[in-house]
Amino acid sequence: ATWFIPTENEWYKAAYHKNDGVTGNYFDYPTSSDSVPGRDMTESTNQGNNANYRGDPYPIDAPYYSTLMGEFEDSDSPYGTFDQGGNMAELNETAYGSSRGQRGGAYSSSSVDLLLASTSGDISPTVEAYAIGFRVASVVPEPGSFVMLAGFTLMGLLCYAWRKRR
Repeated sequence: ATWFIPTENEWYKAAYHKNDGVTGNYFDYPTSSDSVPGRDMTESTNQGNNANYRGDPYPIDAPYYSTLMGEFEDSDSPYGTFDQGGNMAELNETAYGSSRGQRGGAYSSSSVDLLLASTSGDISPTVEAYAIGFRVASVVPEPGSFVMLAGFTLMGLLCYAWRKRR
């Protein structure tokens, strides 16, 4: 596996794309929904469409206000990512001058500020704040990739062996 911080486009697709085979199909919210998410920690109401964002009261009490990753287990994106709306604002790898892209909003953001697909921002990567973090993503090669890699390696060895014989 290869580990990296996603770009703005990668982050956006993981959060909002409907993953239905159609290029331009996106949800409004990163909880696989076009409706404003609720804030129900038990997910008994508004099941499958909840997030940690500002309200009265906060879903999580002071002093932490944030949830564990995947707390809203029924509110994942179509790609299986969690908490891309709420909890922590996330830097991404896309540069805007000396700043980096920021998406997702934090627990202290309103539902409009943090969740909508149309909302983005940028922030200096040197800023240290309690509600800003980043997401680490990984690429795991598909099984066919190993066969291709093995084929290219074998081809390289054969070419090397052929050149050595000449």
